Amino acid sequence: MSEHLDFNSNSENINQKKQFRSRLLIAYLFTLILFIILIVRMTHLQWLEYERYQGLAEGNRISIETLPPTRGKIFDRNHLLLADNQPVYTLKLIREKMDNIEAATLAIQVILDNIDPKRVHDFFQTFKQKNRSKSYELPFTLSEEQAAQFAVISHKHPGVTLSARLKRTYPYGATAVHALGYVGRINQKELKKLDKKAYRGTDIIGKSGVEKYYEDTLHGFPGIQQIETNVRGRVLRKLETLPAIPGKDIHLTLDIKLQQFAESLLKDMRGSIVALNPQNGEILAFVSMPTFDPNLFVDGINQTSYNALLHNPNRPFINRAINGRYPPGSTIKPFVALGAIENNIISPNKKIYDPGFLLYKDHRYRDWKRTGHGLVDMNKAIVESCDTYFYELSLDMGIDTIHDALAPFGFGSRTGIDIQGESRGILPSQEWKRETKGKSWFRGETIISSIGQGYNLATPLQLAKATAILANRGRVIQPHLVRSHKTEALKQIEIKKISNWEEVINSMKNVMHSKKGTAYTHARHLPFKMAGKTGTAQVFSLNAGDYDADAIHEKLRDHSLFVGFAPVNDPKIAVAVIAENAGSGSKTAAPIGVKLIEEYMKTLYPKTKQSVSPHEN
Repeated sequence: MSEHLDFNSNSENINQKKQFRSRLLIAYLFTLILFIILIVRMTHLQWLEYERYQGLAEGNRISIETLPPTRGKIFDRNHLLLADNQPVYTLKLIREKMDNIEAATLAIQVILDNIDPKRVHDFFQTFKQKNRSKSYELPFTLSEEQAAQFAVISHKHPGVTLSARLKRTYPYGATAVHALGYVGRINQKELKKLDKKAYRGTDIIGKSGVEKYYEDTLHGFPGIQQIETNVRGRVLRKLETLPAIPGKDIHLTLDIKLQQFAESLLKDMRGSIVALNPQNGEILAFVSMPTFDPNLFVDGINQTSYNALLHNPNRPFINRAINGRYPPGSTIKPFVALGAIENNIISPNKKIYDPGFLLYKDHRYRDWKRTGHGLVDMNKAIVESCDTYFYELSLDMGIDTIHDALAPFGFGSRTGIDIQGESRGILPSQEWKRETKGKSWFRGETIISSIGQGYNLATPLQLAKATAILANRGRVIQPHLVRSHKTEALKQIEIKKISNWEEVINSMKNVMHSKKGTAYTHARHLPFKMAGKTGTAQVFSLNAGDYDADAIHEKLRDHSLFVGFAPVNDPKIAVAVIAENAGSGSKTAAPIGVKLIEEYMKTLYPKTKQSVSPHEN
């Protein structure tokens, strides 16, 4: 019995030892496999993935920051600053380093008490959807006081960093905005077309005017710098810097003092004034009224202010100088007359009788003077703005001859000014009507075209250019706003007889200085001689009824126009003025144009009010 028990005991011990050795072997093999896996993984990380993970580890300490370029400044012709860059404070945010976005939102809303809290909230709602590791700038600037308030609590908001940058500012506010333009935040449509490298770290771009046309010149090119940060995103030190290339400054042809004076002449009115130097095409004043403050758009205009501008019935966004298309009215009469005598269609001395109307195919085309002007030659027709003279003249010329006479002066064509969006205007012809209307031309349309009505449309800039070319005796100029702008080679309109040009210019001088001239009352006091032409453009047809300005809605009243230049024999300035719906009141275009030219001549000859060109009589 005892032997049997011993046998069982020995057998059980042997089995237990075998089982223990098996378990030990399994544990050993398992540990060995784990060590092999660990060694293989460590080898893989150390050798094959070394560069990748070194870069990731370094990224926790060193980051690349873009340095936006300084935008070029804009000056007027006398080096007065029109567009500047002012240092301001802003906040930069990195989402992955922020502990509590909601707390940061509330804190910033309290500090930015001048900003609608909803705008701040909307920004953070969008910010939550953006790349966690990228830096984004709050689209609102902080004053020095607001920056100081945030600096005190900045330790509570990791991932939000106070930084300084330059903000575009316009010291003269709304003055000359349609020439200067403005900058604003880059939208998605613009972003698709931009060179991403050139606009790293930049969120503004030129939106209109010179700011947009010369964007490549003004913008510059960004730089980069390496910075060392701690785990909370605080900058410890700057390691390496590649500086940004600043944009180039630009000098305009505008005289900002003359611009301010011109805008004051159109105060509370709708209209446009363009003044330029006939000798070289430099634009001296470029007015479109009403206007608006470009500073509102730099950081993004709020919706309320934008809607107020957008729905303003006076349409301040419209650049009337290049987009306002108006019937030129009687301002084209000198050009029509010149075309007639240059083509030997009529002699300047030939007289016609004006009873106050022209009867053509049972239709009576009325003159503005109901009783008529009596016997009229070319000089009297221009001086007293006789419609009937040009009605008869147009039937002898035909619309195509009128077209060919006016086209070299730039009517119906863009001037090529160095801002975008210029309108073409309309200079009608038989071919033009067939192509655009699909209809034949009627001679009755020629009659009204001769006095600048019908299909005729011109911009104030086109009128100013045409006037400058006439003042130059046919030498064509290229209007431009930037002094360094490369203009086309100057051309000369073919002159068949220079005395014809002098006849027309002398008649324009008589408009201003003879007692029966339509602008005599405005120019009789001038110490120098100027040439000009008044005009009126119908806004709607009266259907042979009488014109009563008091009985017509203000926006349906006639536009008032004026073109002129001075001095007559050595022109220094040419002007075109449109006063919308001014009718025949005291604020018409002629006194505005005369006052502007007088102001410029005083500036040109400051020592004496009586100074005139040495060629003047």
